[in-house]
Amino acid sequence: MSDVVHQHRARLAALDPLFPTITPPDDAGRIEVPGAVGFFTTEDSSPEVALWAAARRHVLRVRLSTGTTGELGPLLDEWDKHLTEVCTPGDRDEAAVINWPSRDSIAVRELVFHGFSPASVVAVRPIGRPIPSLATPHEVRPAVVADIPALVELSVALHSHDARYGLVTERANAREVLAEEMREAVAEGIVLVAERDGEVIGFVEAEAGERASWAQAMVLAEPTAYLSRLYVRPDARSNGVACALAAEVHARLNDLGAPVTLMEHILANEFSTPFWYRQGYRPLWTIWQRRPAVR
Repeated sequence: MSDVVHQHRARLAALDPLFPTITPPDDAGRIEVPGAVGFFTTEDSSPEVALWAAARRHVLRVRLSTGTTGELGPLLDEWDKHLTEVCTPGDRDEAAVINWPSRDSIAVRELVFHGFSPASVVAVRPIGRPIPSLATPHEVRPAVVADIPALVELSVALHSHDARYGLVTERANAREVLAEEMREAVAEGIVLVAERDGEVIGFVEAEAGERASWAQAMVLAEPTAYLSRLYVRPDARSNGVACALAAEVHARLNDLGAPVTLMEHILANEFSTPFWYRQGYRPLWTIWQRRPAVR
């Protein structure tokens, strides 16, 4: 097993200098086939996390010595045997999840053949990338406490839109959780709003320093910053508002000196995927999901 893990690390380091070395949890189960090893866990989401995923997630952390289909396919077959024993067939609130290095593409067709689809991407933006900016007549400024009601409404709208794509999940407590997150972000994080005629029409939220430390394990650069979300009201789009928000938050993150900024976007989202790559991001991790975990 140790040879496979070392070979896997060497392969990924050659593919992308920003791939980190990730140690599986101590309590992870283990599957081994020739040339591959997988570490599997089951994660029951807290009420906060359950907004962004299935309530129960079965996660496989894959290590491949050469990265071929002959290694990944049999490993997935063995994991499926385990999932059949522990999952409820047809439960849409239960997902099988694999976080896959985006540049490690040789064997990804095996994920498709086993019923997985790419749900989201964790993208990375190195410091110093040009900041595209589009002139907008609307003011961009730091959020204040008085903006929180409007920010909550925008957050709920964003969450509802993202739920269309099968990764994010609408919950009865969504507004309550999002409101608490926004109050905390305005008090302790970086939240900027775009304003038109005294009305908040869009926002961007980011984390840096200790608030972003939870994301550190995803990238081989530190400290990292994390861009949590950006949303512009539909009636205010195509007017440079999103670009202005992104330009301002990236300028602030650059000033803080974090060598990289991470963010996660829904891959199928017709707005976010082209937008974020125009802002200097590139894929780092692709989150593959099968939901239900067992049909």
